Amino acid sequence: MPMELNLETYRAVLEALPFGAYLVDRERRIVFWNAAAGRISGYLGQEVIGRFCPDNLLMHCDENHKSLCGTDCPLASTMQDGRPRDADVFLRHKEGHRVAVHVRSAPIRDESGAIVGSAEFFDERSFRAAETRSRGVGTRAAGQAETADCSEMRAAFQSAIEEFAVSGKPFGVLCMLIDDLEHVRHVYGWHAVSTIRSEATRTIAGSLRPSDKAGLWQAEPVAALIDCPTGMGLLGCAERLKRLVSLTAIPWWGDRISVTMSMGGTMARPGDSVESLMQRAEQALEASMAERADSILVV
Repeated sequence: MPMELNLETYRAVLEALPFGAYLVDRERRIVFWNAAAGRISGYLGQEVIGRFCPDNLLMHCDENHKSLCGTDCPLASTMQDGRPRDADVFLRHKEGHRVAVHVRSAPIRDESGAIVGSAEFFDERSFRAAETRSRGVGTRAAGQAETADCSEMRAAFQSAIEEFAVSGKPFGVLCMLIDDLEHVRHVYGWHAVSTIRSEATRTIAGSLRPSDKAGLWQAEPVAALIDCPTGMGLLGCAERLKRLVSLTAIPWWGDRISVTMSMGGTMARPGDSVESLMQRAEQALEASMAERADSILVV
């Protein structure tokens, strides 16, 4: 006996998918949002169903800070010409940090073949996020990139230095600090500073490769260990991370707080210790901030 498929069967299948899925009508109004979409984005279905895709909800952008919500939106383009599309983009999590995702769009047609809407499927590109899901971590944690504390970062730097001494494998470090912290503290308070720092760090951690590592360092800076062969490569990585952090926007009592970060970096040198390596990176950070906010210096 053939299996009968009805609308509820299709809905149950979409709901059970391990990756995010949502459907929009011709006006790009969201009509379906599955649980995985909520896990990745932080938004529950009741918060988004009925809203329009262009309402700056997920704020898709590429790594060059270019918004995709206008003419470059894969979902809208698919609805226009009926061609499926896929792209690597960043969405803005409900808590404000950026999440690297791979999106795929497909047209939805009626019985006559006319396009009546579009579907988008998305999943995290972060190695750490995938690792988190494989361990069965709960809904809130699975949508967040893992970050290291100061002791973990120190251990990672020490391990990289020891490998560099034996094999000569190069690596760089970045020391990063949110600009105008005193202003943020004065206007929004210490809790806002802590939240902003945490979300910016998640954005950075979720944008790195498996061979890189990011976390907290000392009292305020964020540190990152970058697997790269040259100072130019380290600079390019810093520029990309800085652009993504500038897109972080933290919801705060009906407002959204946006920030920028200044960065200092250096490549490992023969004879380096963790202290000498981080001292150079911190000095580069101080020099970049002394020149102007939202800047980078690699020495």
